[in-house]
Amino acid sequence: MDKKGDGSLHLPRSCCTVCLAGMVIAITVALTALPTTVLAAFDEQLAIDPVAVSLANAVTAHPPGHMAIHYNPGGLSTLPDGKHFSAGASVVPVIEATSSFIQDPEFPGFMDTYREDIEVNGKSGTSTSGFMFLPVYDQTIDFLGAPAYALSFRKPGSRWTFAVGGYAPFGIGLTHGDADDPSVFGGKSVYHQHLIYFSPALSCQITPDLSVGASVGLGHSSIGAELEMRAPNDMVALTKLLGDVTQGLEIPVLSELTLPPPWFGGGVGPFNRVASLEITVWDNFSPNFNIGLLWEPLKWLSMGACYQSAIKSRQAGRYSFDYSDEWKRLMNWLGSSPTLFIVSNVLDLPTGAVDHQSGRVTSEVEYPQRAQFGIKLQPFQRLRLMVDLNWADWSSFKQDTFVFDQDIQVFEVVKLLGYTGGNNTLILKRNWKDTWHWSFGLEVDLLEWLTVRFGYEYRPSSIPDVTYDLVYPMPDLENYGAGFGIRFANGVVLDFAGAYLVNKSTSIPNNSSINMNSTDFTKPVYNPYASMNYEQKTEAYIFSFKISMPTQVITEMFSRLF
Repeated sequence: MDKKGDGSLHLPRSCCTVCLAGMVIAITVALTALPTTVLAAFDEQLAIDPVAVSLANAVTAHPPGHMAIHYNPGGLSTLPDGKHFSAGASVVPVIEATSSFIQDPEFPGFMDTYREDIEVNGKSGTSTSGFMFLPVYDQTIDFLGAPAYALSFRKPGSRWTFAVGGYAPFGIGLTHGDADDPSVFGGKSVYHQHLIYFSPALSCQITPDLSVGASVGLGHSSIGAELEMRAPNDMVALTKLLGDVTQGLEIPVLSELTLPPPWFGGGVGPFNRVASLEITVWDNFSPNFNIGLLWEPLKWLSMGACYQSAIKSRQAGRYSFDYSDEWKRLMNWLGSSPTLFIVSNVLDLPTGAVDHQSGRVTSEVEYPQRAQFGIKLQPFQRLRLMVDLNWADWSSFKQDTFVFDQDIQVFEVVKLLGYTGGNNTLILKRNWKDTWHWSFGLEVDLLEWLTVRFGYEYRPSSIPDVTYDLVYPMPDLENYGAGFGIRFANGVVLDFAGAYLVNKSTSIPNNSSINMNSTDFTKPVYNPYASMNYEQKTEAYIFSFKISMPTQVITEMFSRLF
């Protein structure tokens, strides 16, 4: 872009320019007037670059240096001539999701008998750390963070800028390390992430005030969860009720040939643990592309737009089911007499218990296509105001589907309650919505070498209450960002940022979510908190830093050392 002039506001005289200014003001007012009930974000763009973190992602018309690769590839043309390098990282040292459960006072009890859930009712728990998957090592760690790097090159006077980088456009994860935390039934540990390890990009300055660009991302995507499974519903409670009343009911010979007591092996209580489940799936090659445009029609006005393609990921990994003693007694009972053996085979039910099932699992996941639009106003040389509007196609996320390499006993049984996913497939309905949200940023050059930044972003959740659960515990969030940049005479720039994300209270009343607390026994997968009113408070802190410099500085440093 042509950066000549003092950057201050010059009032236009032509009719066309006046109309353009009026249009900008109207768009800005419209963006600020968006209702906060509009659904918005999930885990996109939480911690990529310190400049973007401090400006709460309001950077489409003011791209943050090398990370224009992601936010707006057209903005790469604003980088200086020559070869430049940047490296940094973003970490989330604190991510606290505090969950509280209170039994619905109107709940009559399962089978009008089993009401008191001593493991959950009246209890709360807080996540103890972040959680993420490490590519290459194929292991998880109790930490949440991601590095970022980039290189760029432009010949002096050339219209073309070339760059390559790596970063994390999607990512969230947390773990509940306390064994008594009731959240373990919904998500003891969960993560959802996409890391781009190599993204070549280029931009072209078509005219002095218009640039276009594109980037291609080669990335790694992964999803995982650990949880303690249970099935509080009327039909499960019925097995326990019949098991209790048939204790000691022994009819010689007849019982052994038909229904040996206690029935259902004593049954499974609606609040008993059924199994422990762990799933980890990943894809080491998930490509996507970004295209962007940056236009500066006036010295005090810039506009930017960026489209980011969907990321289609075919993930594969491992799983493990470990079954409880109550469940194993039930499975053994299904094959414990000639009559039960025949009936179980007719209904395609297990006829014997196993302690453990494990193997390979596959899943297809689509991270949504996105678009973002931004305006930058610079009324004074040292002051910049930004506003962004973001759209994400989260409606493409209809359900989670995990296909296992064998029939899973839990699914073989729950099909009798109406589950239609099949014996070897776990299906969790999501039905998320297309989303919109906005963000604001303020940047001030306090001194020639010091810039301070502030930002605000309202991120209402893209997850409707009807499919909310603790596998994706992302409620509405307010994002407050702040940071600063320091410029040195040799071209080195240090950027630091912090963000605070908060939701003081999210409520999911009893029977609101088919993935969490529905008491409808025809929805057996998966409602671990049936009969519970749920409350969640969420807080997270993000810290991000980056160093940028001409590669010549690095060369000079090494020459002095060696």
